[in-house]
Amino acid sequence: MMRRLLAGVIVFGVIGVAVQLTAQKPVTSGRTICVPYDPARLYIEEVGSTGTWRLSRGDGAIFKVFADREDAEAGLAVAREHTQLCYIGKSNTRPNRLNYIMEYWK
Repeated sequence: MMRRLLAGVIVFGVIGVAVQLTAQKPVTSGRTICVPYDPARLYIEEVGSTGTWRLSRGDGAIFKVFADREDAEAGLAVAREHTQLCYIGKSNTRPNRLNYIMEYWK
């Protein structure tokens, strides 16, 4: 698992991404958008009986959706080491726009 986590810090088994901006406003700088959060409030939970897991930030906002619990726990460990989830390219308008969005933890 550690090798997979280190090799894919940005993706690490994500099957989907959803960010809901509620209480904390994103910080925008040029083409970069960063969503601040309190690492102590992060948690993971199973999505119904689908076998997928989501990482939430405590105020109802969903940061990531993972294929299984192991990946969700690894994602939670990475996210707890940071205070912002940032994106480059979210405003692109390409037909396959998800291929041109990079995310990183700050």
